[in-house]
Amino acid sequence: MRIIGKRFPGLGEILPVLGATLFACHGWSLRGFFNELPSFMLYFKFGEIATIFAYMMAFALLESLIVVGGLCLLGALLPPKWLRDGFAYKGFVVVAVGAVAAVRFQRALRNTYPPVQTLMIYLLVPLAIMAIVIIVAQNAENIRRVLLDISDRFSIMLYVFLPIGLVSLFVVVARNLL
Repeated sequence: MRIIGKRFPGLGEILPVLGATLFACHGWSLRGFFNELPSFMLYFKFGEIATIFAYMMAFALLESLIVVGGLCLLGALLPPKWLRDGFAYKGFVVVAVGAVAAVRFQRALRNTYPPVQTLMIYLLVPLAIMAIVIIVAQNAENIRRVLLDISDRFSIMLYVFLPIGLVSLFVVVARNLL
């Protein structure tokens, strides 16, 4: 069991990545919620709007945990130099570039199914950017320090979005079990 535990990144490196992921997922969910809030107010009561909010925040928490868990699993499965060593800045780059790419992709879709070329561009370009930034950061101490500093600042999101997500998850579970 100890051998398996050594393959995963340390908690001190996971938390900044989780903070950045919580910020990205909850921020996008909040944007969507506030975008729809005027129409919600026309058709729903306050309690129903609060329930919708709870479902959105619970899903954002679960989505964040799945993303960070997947990155940790990749860090354990891949050779240590690829992801586990320096997980804080490498995971932050993956989350940041992935979030920007997902937002751009969603806006490009608009309600149509894009051609395969567009799908490939939206998949390969972010992967190339992630690889380039990680390789440059591995070789440049200043860039690595800046990335670590930025990812550490996202750790504050743990104190904001984690309680909101946990309370929302409790509300969702309680509503579905009772």
